[in-house]
Amino acid sequence: MPLTRRNVLTAMAAAPVLAPALAPAGAAQAAVPQTALPTAEPAVWPAAVTLPEGHRFDLKSQPADLLGREILLEHTRVHQQVAFDPVTGLAYAVQLMSGGRRLPDEDPNAPALSTTDRNQRGDLCVNQLAPDGTVLAVMHLRGFGHGGGLGVEHVDGTPWLWLETDADRVAEGFAYGRHIGRIAFTPGAVVDAGSSLVEVFDPVPGASSVTPALDLDHGRIAVRHVSSTGAAEYRVYGLDAFKNRVFTPDRSFPAQYTTQSWCLYGNLLYQNQGSAYSATNPSPGNSWWTVYDVLTGAVVERTFNATALDLTHRETEAITVRRTPAGPQLVFGFATQETRHMALYGISGTTVPWTDLAYDPAFTATDSYRPQYRQSGDRVDLRLRVTRVDGKPWASGTTILTLPQHLRPGRTQGMVGTATGAGTITGPLAVRWEVTPDGQLRVYDERGFAGWIALDAGYFTS
Repeated sequence: MPLTRRNVLTAMAAAPVLAPALAPAGAAQAAVPQTALPTAEPAVWPAAVTLPEGHRFDLKSQPADLLGREILLEHTRVHQQVAFDPVTGLAYAVQLMSGGRRLPDEDPNAPALSTTDRNQRGDLCVNQLAPDGTVLAVMHLRGFGHGGGLGVEHVDGTPWLWLETDADRVAEGFAYGRHIGRIAFTPGAVVDAGSSLVEVFDPVPGASSVTPALDLDHGRIAVRHVSSTGAAEYRVYGLDAFKNRVFTPDRSFPAQYTTQSWCLYGNLLYQNQGSAYSATNPSPGNSWWTVYDVLTGAVVERTFNATALDLTHRETEAITVRRTPAGPQLVFGFATQETRHMALYGISGTTVPWTDLAYDPAFTATDSYRPQYRQSGDRVDLRLRVTRVDGKPWASGTTILTLPQHLRPGRTQGMVGTATGAGTITGPLAVRWEVTPDGQLRVYDERGFAGWIALDAGYFTS
């Protein structure tokens, strides 16, 4: 059942860091002094619940409404991206500035800049949010870009923002950053691109629309950029190497779809796209998730996003992964209402991927039945269907493959599989399998039949 505002799952159950707000939808935020960083209980994320690199979030599972309402940020503009402090759990949302707003250091005698001016300059506002969605503090960044990427790194009590910077002013439309910037979040500060407060990285010289995504739990940073030919590409780096300006990517692959926002987690990259409801895009709209395998660049999933279809204005925006005491959570958002508000939702459910296993070349398997495994905790599931290349009968005790070290059990375990029913076997179609502590996967049957044998079963490593 699609999530609606009338069918709210509170974040207290599904996501312990954020709590549902008590104010009604669309309520204005109270003014908060911006003199110091607020305190918050640390969100401890035990290593034991960090997802392995290949596991992905279950995009078909029921999401939780993290705030219980649509919240108003500092400016009445769309939030472009959201990120979370990995220690405090506080959220940060970046948006373009509204027109008619004058910052403290701007000439009080000159006309306030318009929305068009702010767009063309790339002037951003970063909102720091309390667990209930209240804006605690803001920081303004002029000339940085469009805000399509945002990451938060916590170092010695200070949240450091990673985002695009050094936008070239444009005559029309929106300005986009050419470099990656790293800057400490400072409540109430106004910082211009080019300031010494900004640490600048230029991983793809000459590129435009350069945005970052942090994956601190796997020690990585990814960059999306658009080349001079207009082609968009993703590049993945080790974070330590990137900080040392070693810009040789570990992986790179083309973006196959347009995007509103994107994030990296493990060996998977999640991309959001979609536009607001309109006469040409009526409900249920055109909001889609695309998931890439970083190792190959292949699209492994493309899924329609049916969350919160009853929003009056529903514009696909942020996507990120955050820590919670219960484990990682995929967070995504929609821009809502006439004066743009932000609604955030979270998915905690995950799927365990199937991974190919190498097997003896004396056997053959079709692509649909090639030997594979998936592991969740100490449970290992195997599936395969193989045939002897030479067509001879099976000998009892034949080793099909040797499992890698991390899949080997502490003691020999038995499983039951099946065999061909094409008339080459008499009696039950079941056959016995064993997996041994040295990783040997063997099949046992004394009938000497020919044809295929199959296994779809599991065992425990401990």
